[in-house]
Amino acid sequence: MAWLFERTIELAAWVAFILAVICFVDAGYVSYQFIRAWMDGETSPVLAYRAGQAAGGFVLFTLAMGALACIDRYVFDLPQATGAKAK
Repeated sequence: MAWLFERTIELAAWVAFILAVICFVDAGYVSYQFIRAWMDGETSPVLAYRAGQAAGGFVLFTLAMGALACIDRYVFDLPQATGAKAK
């Protein structure tokens, strides 16, 4: 059962990583659209808002990935490493 839980944590970390990459790309693309609209003399607060949302999603998914990596390291991997050194 611990094996399944560890694999679930690792899968969740990979999903968080993929979603962080998607949010990062989206934030960059929408920021680019906002800058182009701004240089054309238009105002588009919706694009700025969407870029901020995507950047916030990137930060949240990155923090989630870090938390899941810490859980995987200190709950599953560290007890095995300290047990191997004791032998």
